[in-house]
Amino acid sequence: MSALEQPISFQDLALGRHLTIEYYDCNANILADVSAMEQLFVEAAKVSGATVLESSFHGFQPQGVSGIVVICESHFAVHAWPEHDYAAVDIFTCGDQIDFELAARTLQKSLGSRSMIISNVLSRGLIGQNGTLLHEKPAVDNTTHTSMSWKKRYQSVDAWGMLVSVDVYDCPEEMLTSGNISSVLEELCQKLESAPCCPNCCVKFHDPERGSGLRFTQILNSGTVTGRYNLERRTFYCDIFLCRFFEPREAAELLIDALSGSYYRLQVAMRQ
Repeated sequence: MSALEQPISFQDLALGRHLTIEYYDCNANILADVSAMEQLFVEAAKVSGATVLESSFHGFQPQGVSGIVVICESHFAVHAWPEHDYAAVDIFTCGDQIDFELAARTLQKSLGSRSMIISNVLSRGLIGQNGTLLHEKPAVDNTTHTSMSWKKRYQSVDAWGMLVSVDVYDCPEEMLTSGNISSVLEELCQKLESAPCCPNCCVKFHDPERGSGLRFTQILNSGTVTGRYNLERRTFYCDIFLCRFFEPREAAELLIDALSGSYYRLQVAMRQ
């Protein structure tokens, strides 16, 4: 029996029920599309048996989506991180007609998620046997999780360097030329405050391999910038290594802006 199918006893009688769901390995293209996200969440709410009143979704720059579907029974809400293929979802309802299992599975399919975890199932506004509202005890958070800071992560593992991989998708073809790539990498090096290892050390472009796109290399005083771009896929793949800390998101946001991409994905590795 799943967490969503547990019977509710009289002691569990509540004004509302609240689910938090983690969706991993989603389709990043969908997570970055604010219109698609609104449409699929409205549809999931309707499929589950909810009565939809209105919806509001917002796309952030350079990417990311937050949104809410207001239903008669309460709401569906989401915060999406395309760079990590991840979406955090809340479903709250004060009715007993919502099919939570169907809602969760419908969203998983629509988001292209290969891994779904129901992290919490909460009863909100518990009613006692005498019909009065019970007061919850304050929550005590004994976890060690904190808001994400790459710098804190870097310091906590005593890292020697960082490797950041950024994939930028749906770039216009005119942005994927050797001349423009050279300019973009020059701008990136300035952002990283890392100069080429010598004044005449320019970006080196390598002969393309069949179907894999043109490769490039930039040697820096404190690391390297390597990668390739693929015209057929209209995608730019970049690996940045520095033997010191730098902000991964700042590098990624510079690249997506400079290449006019529609969304990016990000991977970070601490080198010890």
